[in-house]
Amino acid sequence: MSDADDPVDPGAAERFVRSLVAPAKPIGGYRELGTTALAARLGLPDDKLSGHWCSRCQGIWWGCTLEVECPVCGNRRG
Repeated sequence: MSDADDPVDPGAAERFVRSLVAPAKPIGGYRELGTTALAARLGLPDDKLSGHWCSRCQGIWWGCTLEVECPVCGNRRG
């Protein structure tokens, strides 16, 4: 029996070489990195803050929409 004669399982999923998957989660989830000094100085309420991801710290920090620098490590690359 050749491979061409094998019955195909309609429920079997095939892997894609480059599939879109979520990034690996750090062990224990993510860290809460806090709020930036600018957002605190402006006295912004929680509903006006934007969450930003820091890949170096593996956590989320909160600040103004246009802020790009992690308040913990200074990473500017997300």
